[in-house]
Amino acid sequence: MTTHLVLRVGDGPWQSADVTGLDGDELAVAISGLDGVTATVGDDGLLVLATEETGETTTLEVDPEASTAVLGWSSYRAAGQGPGHATLTGSRPGPYAPAPDAAMTLHVDGKSRKVTFDEEDHGEWSADDVAARINRQLRRKVAHGTGDGRVRITSPTQGVGSRLEVTGPEGDVPDAAELLGFTGDAARDDPYRTEPARLICRPAAEGTDTGVVVENLTAAPLELQLPTGRSVLPARGRLVVTRDAAADGLLGRLSAQGTVRMSPERNS
Repeated sequence: MTTHLVLRVGDGPWQSADVTGLDGDELAVAISGLDGVTATVGDDGLLVLATEETGETTTLEVDPEASTAVLGWSSYRAAGQGPGHATLTGSRPGPYAPAPDAAMTLHVDGKSRKVTFDEEDHGEWSADDVAARINRQLRRKVAHGTGDGRVRITSPTQGVGSRLEVTGPEGDVPDAAELLGFTGDAARDDPYRTEPARLICRPAAEGTDTGVVVENLTAAPLELQLPTGRSVLPARGRLVVTRDAAADGLLGRLSAQGTVRMSPERNS
């Protein structure tokens, strides 16, 4: 009687490894032959399965009912940790029948590549067929078929800089993005976008107070030591200061003595 271990990585298809009569390192080798997962045996004899992808969106799951191998799992599902990868999953499951010359543009981490479906005699395309076409034309593995027959695209970059977008073609070219369901929320993912710190200064509305005008009422210049620094106010001259500076004790005393006069500045 054969025994099998059935598992899946993320929302990928369930995979089965024949582990009949295997133990230790042989068991690890058989499991490592599955897509997206590796297995090792530690010095303590424990079998450890781990996904090739990392990050908070990565999961690994064993099906306890379909698996006939009894291996003593502490848990049947595990999730990764840390910043993950941008991912997009088409909303429409296959099979697909793209029109001749159907196309879409895939933007991966800021780089764009057109994907075409120009094989007229191909017939229906499964999600795995579409994923293979995407990977072949991008020359890197970014797509796979999910367990429920949809197409999933994953950025190879982890964390900041990981972003994906799918856009349709221009003109009258058949839209492959719409066919696969890469529209709306399923068309763009930028989970770790960074933004610079910003300070926004809005000009005061017309007729509002913007500061305080200090007027020297004497015939001699005044030297003022304000919180903003040293300033010289010429005889009969005027100086515009901030409201905080106008509240300084020195200007208050000079105003009380009749040496200066303070009035709101207006933006006209």
